[in-house]
Amino acid sequence: MRVFILLLLSSIAWSASGGLPYRFLLVIADQWKDDSSHLIQQPNDFQFLAALLKSWGLPFDILRLDQQRLDRYHLLGRDGRPLYGTILWNTGAAGVKDQDLEVLEELARQGTSVVLVADAVATPRLAALAGVRYVSRYQSADPFQFSRDHFVVRGLRGREAELTAGGGYSFAGSKVAAESATVVGARGGQPFLTVREAPSGGRVAWLGIERSASQFQRQITRDLLKRCLVWAQGYALYAEYDRSVVLFLDDMGASDKTILSYWHYRTLSEQEIRCGLIEPLKRHRAVLDINAVTGYVDRKTRRVLNPWVQSVVDGIDGKTVHDFASTKRGLDAGVAEGVFEIQSHGWTHMLPDLDSPPGPWWDAPMDGVGSLDWYNEFADRLRDREIPAATQREHLRRSLQHLREDFAVTPVVVRPGGGAYSRSYANDTARVAAGLGFGLATWNWAVFLSPGLVLSLESVSTRTSWGYDRKLTAAEVPWSVDGPHWIGFHDRDVALDIGSVERLLTGLGEGVRYMSGAEYTAYLHAQVTGDLNGLSVHCDPHYCRGFAARESAWTLHLSDETRRALGGQEPEKRVVLVPKGVGAHPVR
Repeated sequence: MRVFILLLLSSIAWSASGGLPYRFLLVIADQWKDDSSHLIQQPNDFQFLAALLKSWGLPFDILRLDQQRLDRYHLLGRDGRPLYGTILWNTGAAGVKDQDLEVLEELARQGTSVVLVADAVATPRLAALAGVRYVSRYQSADPFQFSRDHFVVRGLRGREAELTAGGGYSFAGSKVAAESATVVGARGGQPFLTVREAPSGGRVAWLGIERSASQFQRQITRDLLKRCLVWAQGYALYAEYDRSVVLFLDDMGASDKTILSYWHYRTLSEQEIRCGLIEPLKRHRAVLDINAVTGYVDRKTRRVLNPWVQSVVDGIDGKTVHDFASTKRGLDAGVAEGVFEIQSHGWTHMLPDLDSPPGPWWDAPMDGVGSLDWYNEFADRLRDREIPAATQREHLRRSLQHLREDFAVTPVVVRPGGGAYSRSYANDTARVAAGLGFGLATWNWAVFLSPGLVLSLESVSTRTSWGYDRKLTAAEVPWSVDGPHWIGFHDRDVALDIGSVERLLTGLGEGVRYMSGAEYTAYLHAQVTGDLNGLSVHCDPHYCRGFAARESAWTLHLSDETRRALGGQEPEKRVVLVPKGVGAHPVR
C-alpha cells in the first residue's frame, strides 16, 4: 500500500528553508587522497562521514576546497537560490585559505543551514556564523555533559560517557566562548555542542568532537551528528539498520576443495543444501547470499570448465565423488524458496596466471608448489604484484555472463575470492567492478560502487568471519543502526558440520533483521529528491533490484520546528514503507 505523508508547508509561516532542496553538501579540505575525486578508500574522518551519509541514504555532494572554489558560481542555482539545504563543514582553518566565506552568510540568509564539526570554528567567520568566538586548542580529561534539553540531544542524555570510553586520559578540543549561540553540551567549563537559529530560518550547529576516525566511529557521535543534521535541515528521510545482518557463503562451484589438502571437503549435495541451509534459513526467516564461482579450473584438461556439470573423483583420496550437478540443484532450490540470492565470487577463484614461475600450477605437486597461494583471483600474493585491470575486467565479465546463463540473475554484489584485491588506481578492483555495473563489493568491509564514486564503508558496515566450530551470539555482534553487519562463512562449514548454520541462527536469536547484499545495495543506490512539499524515493532499475520484490523501510524524522509548523500532531519519527518495485515512489 502506498504511504502518503502530507506536508502542507504552503499554508504555514515557517520556514524559509522549507522550499530548499533536500540535499546536503559535505565540505572538506585535502582529506580526499585521490586527485581524480573517484576513490574514497583511505580510512579517515572524511571517508567515515561520507560512508555514514551514503549508508543513511542522505543525498549529498562533496566540495573539496583543495580543488574547488566555495562561491556563488557553484553554490547557487540559475534562479539564484541555494542548491543545498544543509552544509556539513569538515575542515579546519588551514583548509579554507583564500575561500569566499561571505557566500555562507548569504546562503544562511536564504535559509541554508550549516553543521560544523571539530576545529571548523578556528576560522573566525565560521565561528561568527556559529555564534561563538574561538579561543584556542586544548586538552582535557573532563567528562562530557549535555547541559540542557534540546532536540539534538534528545534521547542521548546519560550516554555522554561513550564519547570518551576507552580513549585514553585526555581528548583534544577547541576552546570557544559562546556569544549568540546556545550551549547544549559542555566538557568541564568548555562548550562542545552549540546551536544557533538565524532570523532567516537557517540554523547552525557546532559539534566540537576531535577530528579523528576513532572519534567519528563512536555510536554516540554518529547519533549526535544525525540529530544535528535533522535539526539543521528540519527533516530527513533516512535508512536504519537496527539489528540487521547480511549472511553470505563463499566458494560454491570452486575446484580447490577437490585437490587442496588444507581446504579439502566434498562439495555439498542437493540434500545437504536443503537440510543444512534451506530449512534452517526458512525456520529463522533468513536469507543467504551465495557467492558463486562459475569457472571450474581443471588440472587434467588445463581448462576452465562449467562446474555444474562436473562429477569429479577426489584428487586426494581417489574415491570420493564431488557431484557439482547436485550442488546446482540445491542452489536452484534455495533460490526458488526465496532464501538464496546468487552473487559473484569472481570467475575462477584462481590466479589468472597459472603458468609463470613458480608454476606451472597445472601439474605442480599438491604437497609442494601446487599448495601455494594460487587461490586468489584479483591480487597476486604469490608473486607480490597486482592483477592488470584488463585481466580483472575479463574475469568479472565471465562471472557475469555465466551467472546469467546458470541462474538467470545479474548480480550487483561481488566478493573477490580470498578477499584479495588490487589497490593502485589503474588496477583498483573496486573501480573495475564498478565499471561493469556492480553496486557493492565486499572484502573485509563493504565498498559502495558506482561509475562516479567508489566509497569504502569501512567501520560503518562491519564484518565477522564465522566458522562451523565457533559459537557466535547476538551479544558478540557490533550492532549499529547505521549499517548492517556482515557474517561470512563457506560451504566447507556446512560440509564439515551439517548442523552448524542452524546453531549460528539460533545463537543470533530473535529480533534479527536478515537482509541480502542486494537489499543493502538498493538502499545505498536509492536517491531521495524533492523538498518538504514532497519527497520521492527513486529506485534505479539496475542497482535497486533488491527492492523489486520487497518494500523498503525509511525513517521520516522531523525537527520540533517542523512538527509545530505541521500542527504539532506529527510524531518526531515514523517509519515510511515504500512499496516494492523500482522506479520513482512519491512520499508526499
